Amino acid sequence: MTATKPWLRSLLLILTVLMGVGSATQSRINGSLAAAIGSGPHAAAISFGTGLIILAVITLFRKDARQGMVRIATAVTRRELPWWGLLGGACGASFVLMQGIAVPYLGVAVLMTSMVVGQLLGSLAVDHFGWLGAPEQRISWLRGIGAGLAILAVVLIGIDAGMDLGSIGLMVFAAVAGFLLALQLGITGTVRSFARDSISPSLLNFLVGFVILAVAALVSSAAGWVEFTGFPSEWWLYLGGPIGVIYLFLVASVVRTIGVFVLSLALVGGQLLGSLILDLAFGHASWMLAIGAAIAFVGITVAHLGARRG
Repeated sequence: MTATKPWLRSLLLILTVLMGVGSATQSRINGSLAAAIGSGPHAAAISFGTGLIILAVITLFRKDARQGMVRIATAVTRRELPWWGLLGGACGASFVLMQGIAVPYLGVAVLMTSMVVGQLLGSLAVDHFGWLGAPEQRISWLRGIGAGLAILAVVLIGIDAGMDLGSIGLMVFAAVAGFLLALQLGITGTVRSFARDSISPSLLNFLVGFVILAVAALVSSAAGWVEFTGFPSEWWLYLGGPIGVIYLFLVASVVRTIGVFVLSLALVGGQLLGSLILDLAFGHASWMLAIGAAIAFVGITVAHLGARRG
């Protein structure tokens, strides 16, 4: 890593925290969109669809992105790219779907805490078992303690909220969605190695995710599980997809300067901070929720320290 001026690193660190806040804001927007149109699957499809349109337009004007898509298609045709290389979009779609379904019931803080804990456990599993071509890094005692603290945080938040079985189920599914997001990072890295650019793997993820969510929305409507009331008129309800695209590009730009370790912690800090602020604004926050989020952040920090020493 090349030397970087301290003021620039500090500025990028603040920007990364704001990116995490933006991620929490995306959850609130998609949750509000689902409530407005009466359907979580339709809200997720709309969010992915707007992001897909933005990435498609960018690809039209970027030669490297178009070449990247050709390389991906060639790798798929020649069966050089593993079959699971096409599933990154499905992993991302699961989390956006959870935003639409769970936020109206759990609040942003509970959802985001469950998600980041699931993401931590997913990253530990990928490293420990060497999944998706990642080098094996056995779980150390420090990483185990960090994971335990993160799980404790979710338990405390659940107790504070007086969760019933339905809410506990949503928290578990949110953690599973976070687990899948960890897998998505490994999958996207593999696809990027074939594409040799950062835009085309993101476009592939949004394309696959949109197809899955569009089918889920159609099936949900046909089965009578949801009642889609039509597209909302409020412009800000369509910002979930653009925020996701900006998030991807900023992460790719910042990671080379501040490193994966600091990036991960700053993002988690921003996600938890943003979720607490949003829940406070909507009357969902409590002291126990704040304590649980703080314990989750400490656990994730300890786990990442264990990863650096491992």
